[in-house]
Amino acid sequence: MLALARTFVSNKWWRGPVDAWIISPELEAIGHVAVNEYLGNNRREDGTLESQNYHLFLADALEGKLPGFGNIVLTPDQPSQQILDVFRTPEHGHQDYTVVVIDTTAFESSGTLTIDIEVGSEKAYGAFHLLDADHKLTYDTVHKRPEGITLDESYDIGWFDPGEIGQMTHRFERGQIFKLAAMGWASNEKGSVNAFQARISVEEN
Repeated sequence: MLALARTFVSNKWWRGPVDAWIISPELEAIGHVAVNEYLGNNRREDGTLESQNYHLFLADALEGKLPGFGNIVLTPDQPSQQILDVFRTPEHGHQDYTVVVIDTTAFESSGTLTIDIEVGSEKAYGAFHLLDADHKLTYDTVHKRPEGITLDESYDIGWFDPGEIGQMTHRFERGQIFKLAAMGWASNEKGSVNAFQARISVEEN
């Protein structure tokens, strides 16, 4: 039960009074929607409604698309998007990675994924890791905080100071789903928060 509770608490995507979650056998959250925003007369971008939505929500989760987790979907028609989010330096008892899921599967040939990041002016320094979607973000049960990600686990890594602008890139042979995981450096004051803005784009090769 503690592991299941941690799955919910460590994910910050709840948005409504009634949420639907899909949990894997390993107790990882693989899908989430705020029902009031998703069912009824609300439409997805593809125009589907109600029961169709729920079926597609389940299918997307089983395909590893992590529906509801702030996904960025890039296509040849829309190869660039911009996000604004926050990260926190770990402190005892809480804080997980801020995760952005980047779907580039619409690109059937090779391309270059570029992430231009601007960190806010608050105290926290940002550590950003570009990972495969299947990468499991591990949790330190002793200190109750996320464990670090090693260099060889990441396609690219960015460490940026407050107010700094930086770039991360990765060339792929075929479009796939990535995770961008962000958190504050452990050397910061514990619990310090900062914002970041990222423009995420793909250029076909």
